[in-house]
Amino acid sequence: MRFLSAGLALMLGLPLSAAAQGAGAPAAVAEDGQVLRQDMNDPALYLQLIEGLQQRRMHYAALAHLDAFDQKWPDNRQAQLLRADALRQTGSLDEAAVIYERLTGKNPMPRALHGLGLIAVSKGQHEAGERLLIQANRLAPIDTRILNDLGYVQMQAGRYGPARTNLAKAFELDAGNAQAGANLAMLYLLLGEAGLAEKMMERLGMTDAQRAQLREESAGLSGRRAVQ
Repeated sequence: MRFLSAGLALMLGLPLSAAAQGAGAPAAVAEDGQVLRQDMNDPALYLQLIEGLQQRRMHYAALAHLDAFDQKWPDNRQAQLLRADALRQTGSLDEAAVIYERLTGKNPMPRALHGLGLIAVSKGQHEAGERLLIQANRLAPIDTRILNDLGYVQMQAGRYGPARTNLAKAFELDAGNAQAGANLAMLYLLLGEAGLAEKMMERLGMTDAQRAQLREESAGLSGRRAVQ
């Protein structure tokens, strides 16, 4: 499932999925080998390094570092979550789901519910996926990744009212989140609000090619909704 098309996401300089978003890549991902070694000796910084690799779509490298991390600090829930995210991004959905499930028991992690929701939607289980994303949003109401993905799933399902609310929240909470903004512009096109769509695309600084692709995707989604 795509939360923004691969082509448009790359044109905007964005991750292929909103689930890959987060804080900027840490300094440990820089070329300074000394900084890298220091961060690998601190579990919190090491996890930031690994998440930075995932933000750069280096999911196999992240898995290798998680293997190294687990040797020093086993049973770390944040590391398990990052492993599930990396497995999901590399197509190992069943393995990822097992880990996510383990993290949704006592003291459920919102991003584990988020991951299960993305897996469900990718398998065509849209209603179940939306329910899981709603649960994740209730636990983490200002997580813009969850809000953006929930809004996109609702937009795909034709539930434009809640989709608009959630995408607008994601866009405003993250100081102009470009991915949520692009999804919001697409929603405006679906609603026939061309003026708002143009304003959003202008605000995002989208090129003519990006705008054309967004309009094409909006028309495609509208066509799919019409034949359902």
